Amino acid sequence: MIEVIVGRLEKKTSLLGALRHAGVSATMRRRIKHNGICTCNGRAADTRDFVSTGDVIRVELPESNPFQPEPIPVEIAYEDDYIIAVNKPAGLLMHPTSGAHDGTLANALAWYYQKTGQNCSYHPMHRLDRNTSGLCLIAKQPQIQYAFSRQHLDYHRYYLAVAEGRFPARRLTIHWPISRAPDSIILRRTDADGKPAHTDIQCLADTDDFSLLQVTLHTGRTHQIRVHCASLGHPLCGDDLYGGSRTKIARQALHAFRIQFTHPVSGTFITVNSPLPADMQQLFCCAGWDYHNLVPL
Repeated sequence: MIEVIVGRLEKKTSLLGALRHAGVSATMRRRIKHNGICTCNGRAADTRDFVSTGDVIRVELPESNPFQPEPIPVEIAYEDDYIIAVNKPAGLLMHPTSGAHDGTLANALAWYYQKTGQNCSYHPMHRLDRNTSGLCLIAKQPQIQYAFSRQHLDYHRYYLAVAEGRFPARRLTIHWPISRAPDSIILRRTDADGKPAHTDIQCLADTDDFSLLQVTLHTGRTHQIRVHCASLGHPLCGDDLYGGSRTKIARQALHAFRIQFTHPVSGTFITVNSPLPADMQQLFCCAGWDYHNLVPL
């Protein structure tokens, strides 16, 4: 649902015009014009009706979810009427691809929406690699996803990673552009001609064999954390695509453990946390680390 309180008007303005002034995109206004169910101050309204300062406009849009529901269990870390945060396990794709048509997080959420009687769609705010575990923030309607950018609302993603070897510094800020490697549709590399990529890294603990990193992403390039760590000579444990060993863990040791964001509707600042998965807990044991003493709450 879209809700708008009409601001000060200098001239006669239609309901659709008021939505434009409120920052609703042209694409969304077209959808509202053809399919939206509108009310003004609680009464049914047409997009051509004139509105006044202080009027409350509400718009309902029928949602269509193109993904086939599948009974795949999902762990819900946070949910309200507009946003859902899911704790994705390693091995689960975000959405179907040309090579994998089902068995994804999108299919799992389609089933969850159906089971809970929610008429919602699937609009990820960011994506995780298949074998990266942790929190995914998903808007239930396209206008909520759009509201984050329209209102310039930041959302912060924090990761825990275990890299090989002793990390060279306690804190690093990396600005190394990333591009696709030649002759590969999967592999990425640092490249002066690539797209900007900004990663902040804090080393929380280290041994001769492992380093525990808290990583903050400011951009969302494919494989960004994995590429930046490998380029420093410290690939993630288990990340054999970028030179890591799978001796201790069978996938890249990377977990999205925290998301913080300002809610685009309520304005509330929200923090969502995710527990460490079992395979990374085992890696912590190998290194002799106590998660609760090392990871800031």
